[in-house]
Amino acid sequence: MRSPVVFQSLEDELKPMMKYVRGRVLNAGCGSRDITDFLVANGATSVEHCDVKSNIPGAIISDLAHIPMEDARYDTIVCNAVLEHVQFPDKVMQELRRVLKPDGHLLLCIPFMQPYHPKPDYRRYSREGMVELARIHELEPIEVLPVHTVAQTVTWIWWSCLDEKRNQVQKALLWLPFYLWGRFSQHTDPSLQHQSNSYQMVLRKIHSNGNGNGNGSGSSASHRSA
Repeated sequence: MRSPVVFQSLEDELKPMMKYVRGRVLNAGCGSRDITDFLVANGATSVEHCDVKSNIPGAIISDLAHIPMEDARYDTIVCNAVLEHVQFPDKVMQELRRVLKPDGHLLLCIPFMQPYHPKPDYRRYSREGMVELARIHELEPIEVLPVHTVAQTVTWIWWSCLDEKRNQVQKALLWLPFYLWGRFSQHTDPSLQHQSNSYQMVLRKIHSNGNGNGNGSGSSASHRSA
């Protein structure tokens, strides 16, 4: 029985961060989903893809902890729903920071309240956890935004439990209610600031003077985003 869980499209999910996209873009952890046209339509001049496995022509086949590119190559990096699956997230964050230009933006999305989804699936981040991850790696949060609604959170977790228990009777009874709830509650609920399914975070480098733009505002921006 196929899953009744309904999500908004990836393009709709990423749309709130598209105002930060420009120049040469890296889709880090791209899988085999090519969103080049969408990124170009929103400000990218070129798009490169990187993952340990991908069917996208020309993709860089590499662990994100060791991207075979020079420092400060990219104006924008998109890393969507990836860090929960990598073994060493701190190494990946260091590498993404390394290949990001000093005035570039890292667009990062990580789940918070989602069921286990293979494989492997190592971790989740709360809103505060994401901001702390940024601080550790000398990145300044510009925005932290919720993603999805309580419908996606509840139906996905509940359905995954029924799957694991192989409870076909409850699955049959709940399929339609779950589908309809998700179908009519697809778009992100911005009021869920601390109980969100996932979070998006827009980041920029903090320079040696302690802020992201040279005017001493980096610290306050981080606290506002939290």
